[in-house]
Amino acid sequence: MASVNPYIAAGKFKPFDGDTQLVPGIEVIAAPGHTPGHSIYSIESRGQKMLLWGDLVHVAAVQFDEPSVTVQFDVDSQSAAMQRQRAYADAAKAGYLVGTAHLSFPGIGHIRAEGRGYAWVPVDYSAAVK
Repeated sequence: MASVNPYIAAGKFKPFDGDTQLVPGIEVIAAPGHTPGHSIYSIESRGQKMLLWGDLVHVAAVQFDEPSVTVQFDVDSQSAAMQRQRAYADAAKAGYLVGTAHLSFPGIGHIRAEGRGYAWVPVDYSAAVK
């Protein structure tokens, strides 16, 4: 509450529920399972798209191969597995970028269908040298 109260006091706190457009190009997609209000954020600009998954993936070494595997922290394991399977399939089919919290740097990449599971393909990066 200490972090949120200043926004509430300033009249800037606007909660949302379910699928919602925050501003043009940024949408919230309800993805309950890990937690009741877990959401995915979709960002689109200039014909490109990226989804920010938050807590959809916890153990990449296991959950990309087998999306149905859940973790103790998932409030609704069945829904969490379904949300993960749906997100993986869509990302693999459409080819957009994905950003997620529990993966090694850079945490941004693509999903590729691989056998009955999926594979994480991180973006290439390099350090800028001046």
